[in-house]
Amino acid sequence: MIVKADHGDPVLKAGTAGRVFIKWLSPAKGNNLIQSVSPVQVRFSLGKHKLAFTSYYITKSLESPYLGHIITYPEALVIADRRRHDRHEVYSSSAPLFAKAKIRMRAGRSQEKAYDLEVFDVSENGVGMLVGKELSNWLERIGIGDRLKEIELYAAWTIVRVDGTVKHKSWMQKGKYSGYHLLGIELDEKLEHFA
Repeated sequence: MIVKADHGDPVLKAGTAGRVFIKWLSPAKGNNLIQSVSPVQVRFSLGKHKLAFTSYYITKSLESPYLGHIITYPEALVIADRRRHDRHEVYSSSAPLFAKAKIRMRAGRSQEKAYDLEVFDVSENGVGMLVGKELSNWLERIGIGDRLKEIELYAAWTIVRVDGTVKHKSWMQKGKYSGYHLLGIELDEKLEHFA
């Protein structure tokens, strides 16, 4: 927990790092580690964003009230999980327009099979689809970087066919969809009129 921040002298030139006081760490082993490692990677949440910065250990607090450790912090912070486009997620205030998706893939030499999936989220550049346990064998055959052609996205009023690249396969561990996998596809075409 941050106890106090010293932003330095505003008259000094840009590029001068500020100092931040952080409470003693728990477990206590962390207090020795932070003093012996340089630089220190600091990660924390601020609202809905995850931030990160590289810091250097200065010293422990030597004056009363002995606040803890003193480390540097930069002039600017990097938002680690910032997305370039809004993401519309099921059961949120901005649910996606598309509810279902269909992916067709070859099951053998000439046989094609269609897989019906629920849409979890949609952004201008991508779509996340839920894959249940019953399709785990199928999901194993799909690799990161694989190209998927003519994915059909179903809205109440239209069907859109798009091509894309598999970007991630994430296992969902919390919430209503715990146990499902999220198949993330980066689309070749933007869904700017639909997302």
